[in-house]
Amino acid sequence: MTPARSGPEAPDRQERILDAVLRLLAQQGIAGVSIRAVAREAGVALGLVNYYYEDKVGLIRAALERIEEQDLAMLSPDPASTPEEQLRTTLRRVAEPQFLTTEYLSLRLQLWSLAQAHEVYAHINTRAQKQYRTRLARLIHAARPHLSRAECARRAADVDVVQNGLWLTALLGLDTASLHRAVARCEDIALAP
Repeated sequence: MTPARSGPEAPDRQERILDAVLRLLAQQGIAGVSIRAVAREAGVALGLVNYYYEDKVGLIRAALERIEEQDLAMLSPDPASTPEEQLRTTLRRVAEPQFLTTEYLSLRLQLWSLAQAHEVYAHINTRAQKQYRTRLARLIHAARPHLSRAECARRAADVDVVQNGLWLTALLGLDTASLHRAVARCEDIALAP
């Protein structure tokens, strides 16, 4: 079911509902997400959550799609920068403070684990990873046009693995120097001659 929208307040209420889903996922995992819990966390009526989302699967699907959009936004190049500067900026974004909070990293861990919980979630996670890697490969190709598309795709996959490892291990409390080395490693992979 696609979320319906009506009236000027609809996007704000939907945002509050999705924010609540993401908070509950980060704090309690999938078991903590229910229509009732989301309504309580978002401060909206139970019927409103049901109006926008048919069930728990729909709620989590919408939350996963929002994270997918955020991930792809990290890859948005700045047209005023050179292709290499665009790529470096993109690679450094994963270590920005808002992505290294315990809540965000816990959410990431929950989202990865959802791929095993339901076919719909697995599809969304797979699609999101493919889109992320494809866009990253395009940025690599723009910075290193002599590389084949297959080589750019391989490098994008390797960078993605390091970035996901960076987030996973940051949850364990790695020191800042380790995080900077991981980002530098991503730059080395992507920008090697």
